[in-house]
Amino acid sequence: MRWPLILFLFLAATACRSSRPEQPPLSPGVLRPDGAAFLFSVANGETCFLYEANIASGAMHRLTRANTGCESDPTFSADGHQLAFMFARERGARAALILANPDGTSQRTLVSSAEDNFQPVFVPHSNRILFLRSEVFGHSSPLVNNRRHKIDLFSADLASGDVTQITQQKFYECGHVAVSADGRRIILSVNTYPEGSHFLILPADGTGTTMQSLQPAVANAPSPPEVYNASFLPDGRSIIFSAAAQPPTGNFDYNVYRLDIASGAMGKLTAGSGLLDSLSASADGKTAVLLRQGVYSILDLATHHLTTVPIRLHNVLRSF
Repeated sequence: MRWPLILFLFLAATACRSSRPEQPPLSPGVLRPDGAAFLFSVANGETCFLYEANIASGAMHRLTRANTGCESDPTFSADGHQLAFMFARERGARAALILANPDGTSQRTLVSSAEDNFQPVFVPHSNRILFLRSEVFGHSSPLVNNRRHKIDLFSADLASGDVTQITQQKFYECGHVAVSADGRRIILSVNTYPEGSHFLILPADGTGTTMQSLQPAVANAPSPPEVYNASFLPDGRSIIFSAAAQPPTGNFDYNVYRLDIASGAMGKLTAGSGLLDSLSASADGKTAVLLRQGVYSILDLATHHLTTVPIRLHNVLRSF
């Protein structure tokens, strides 16, 4: 009988399932506004700390002085005067939204850790910061890992910390949020049924009522397309994003694309193989930082030239 094998596979899957969100060993990188360095989080055991890496030399240093806990999701204000990130008492626990100086000093809690908040992003030309909030960490199938679900977008006042809910969609998944350079529009990378993964553009005025859906299909895209990590470029008329394509033979490849929103014209900016973990554009729209299979690189969005950042992570991990 096959039932014992099926039961074993089911028990193995549920035993390995995490009961809380997991911080990956390396977080998405976020470029400083001057473009000379980027921030990211390194996780090891129950701790996750923010590091800054110089793009030219790969030299790294700790940005903060925490000895315990988990720092994640760093983001800079458009003018570079403020830094925000999430801080949890331990890896996987609910995190508070922290504001600080760009060098990590003068930290203060803006939003408490009472809810499962993540992915903060400043709104340019305003006194607000956006973040995502998940109601459920679970699964819809016994054979898949737990993930954040029922996600909505919220806003907090930078002075008072007052929180306002922007969307009331309870998205099945939402993995990335970005704001246009003029501070007027938001783009969400969501996964909903039956559409699959797609992008939603909505006004940043807090109403969240009018949404434009984009689901670009790149060459050799699966059906439905797998698209994620969308960000506006400074002109506000185009976005960059990550997408999957399946060659006639072989596994899926994930790369960076640029899309003109009005015309639908699309161009491929990278030609890598394997999974592309993260993509984050610079404030001036000239470069982006990518994380692919444990390696950070800088993409010139004009020439499409890709430069690996020569950081030495083994030295960092040894210091934990």
